[in-house]
Amino acid sequence: MQIWNTEELPDRDQFAYWREVLCEAFVTLRPERPGAQGAARFPSRVTAYPLSTINVTTVQSKAHHVIRGDAEIRRASQEVYFVNLQLSGRCRYETEGRETIVGPNQFAVVDSTRPYFLDFMDDWNVFSFRIPRHMLRPLLQKPDCSTGICVSDNHALGEITVGFLKSIAMQRGDLPPEAVETLAGDLVNLTALALGATEETRMGQPQSVRRGLFTAIMKFVETNLADPLLSASSVAAHFGISIRYLHRVFEESDKSFGQVVLERRLVRCAGDLAASDQSRISDVAFRWGFRDISHFNRSFRQRFGFSPREYRSTQQTR
Repeated sequence: MQIWNTEELPDRDQFAYWREVLCEAFVTLRPERPGAQGAARFPSRVTAYPLSTINVTTVQSKAHHVIRGDAEIRRASQEVYFVNLQLSGRCRYETEGRETIVGPNQFAVVDSTRPYFLDFMDDWNVFSFRIPRHMLRPLLQKPDCSTGICVSDNHALGEITVGFLKSIAMQRGDLPPEAVETLAGDLVNLTALALGATEETRMGQPQSVRRGLFTAIMKFVETNLADPLLSASSVAAHFGISIRYLHRVFEESDKSFGQVVLERRLVRCAGDLAASDQSRISDVAFRWGFRDISHFNRSFRQRFGFSPREYRSTQQTR
């Protein structure tokens, strides 16, 4: 892991150091500040982790422009793609004659061998993935038309890819070494599918799609546990897949979809019971999507070895 932090320097030196940071952490770039802000504070930070042949970085910075023109390309001609997933703020992309604005939970790709202009319009936070060009370009149906295109999480494949990118970036330091190569491959494949992949890529990557879909489904489940109508059919409808395929996605895990939902709800209920003795047990159960108190009590005892009331008592006396 590498960390660059401009706040360790005096205000007047921060933006000059940021120029060095961008060139070291990414490729040769020319950042520019809007207006006459040359001596103002510029708190920014980059954290970088390797993931096989991919580099995963978290970037936090202030509004400014980033340019990679012909001069920068001649100075350092690395052949990589950058997949930039916007977490906060907006960025305007200009490349290959295209212009688009990318906002939170959206991503776009730039090619280091081609000029591009990034206008970070607000203070911003981004997950950026540096992918060797030879890994991604052959998978794209129209590689020259795939850069500077906004991919959003408002459709199924975009949501799967955004969810997978976030999951990798947030857990990059905890990934088991034996899984890194596979996950890096999945990242590249899902990015290609979201941008528009060749027919060979679309037909040959079912495992990557399934693993990415599993990650997205788990995030959706966690977000919607309180909904008593959360079910295999509602999740399948959300992602535009059949219920049968949803169950196939869970075949590689040790629990079925229904078991996963039940487990996550029980864990949330246990957390609430341990934290406070003010809420009625039935209210806690209903809060996390249970509709049958008898079923909740029975399932809770099977999972924790205590009734909900007994569990709360043991936790409160600790």
